[in-house]
Amino acid sequence: MKKMLNINKTIITIIVLNTVQIGSLTAIVLYNYMNKSGWTQNQKYSSKDFLLILIILTVILNSFITIKDVRALNAGNLKQGMIKDSLQQLEALNKTLRGQRHDFMNHLQVVYSLMEMKDYTEAQDYIEKVFNDIQRVNEALKTSNPAINALLQAKRLYGEKRGIEVKLYITSQFKELKMPSWEFCRILGNIIDNGIYALGEKKGHKTIEIELFEDLKVYGFRIKNNGPKIEEEIMDKIFKVGFTTKEEKGEGMGLAISKEILNDYGGDIKVESNEQFTVFEGWISIK
Repeated sequence: MKKMLNINKTIITIIVLNTVQIGSLTAIVLYNYMNKSGWTQNQKYSSKDFLLILIILTVILNSFITIKDVRALNAGNLKQGMIKDSLQQLEALNKTLRGQRHDFMNHLQVVYSLMEMKDYTEAQDYIEKVFNDIQRVNEALKTSNPAINALLQAKRLYGEKRGIEVKLYITSQFKELKMPSWEFCRILGNIIDNGIYALGEKKGHKTIEIELFEDLKVYGFRIKNNGPKIEEEIMDKIFKVGFTTKEEKGEGMGLAISKEILNDYGGDIKVESNEQFTVFEGWISIK
């Protein structure tokens, strides 16, 4: 996927360029005014002065419109990227399901042969292995939203390739989720990726637990990892724009954007961290 437009750098560049333009034009107006007959009460503006002032106002208006358009462009660019990611994840999940269906008859033939040979212990072990493989995929298919299911399966595989055990606990189908699925996947993806990153240097067993649930008022999620503790002095900063612990690898936007999106839909997010685990818990209003 192509690199997304960096909205912060783009806006800063636009602001700097337009500030230079405005400053230059203002300097020209002042220089022109002061070189006429000095600062007097009777000093009248020439048509050239009014033209320069008009240009300054035009540059200011253009700056505002440009920044607004860049934000809209970035939103569309981001949405397109997330939808593309979702489609790729759906394709991968569909491929896995097709593979399971294709292999089903082969599995039955193996079990049948083992039963014919009365090798019941081997048959039981084989059935358990096949069942566990199928069950692991089915655990990611419990919501009514294909994009969410595909994301969970993709993140599980992504984590396991890095030696992380990923556990899913899904007790809600998220049937009436009022947030667009691509935005909800963006939130889950950001937090899961942060957990995977936090576990990168950890020694020993690594685990991430992803729980999706609902009650009478909200749809909720909990994402728990057994990585290092988040220190107290940065707990209040992690949801602020620009704050990151990933140094040059992060832009400090993921958690801030996740919180902003949840707030827009009547929800919020909080974090708890100690020496044993870190938990991000978020929720969205059902009504």
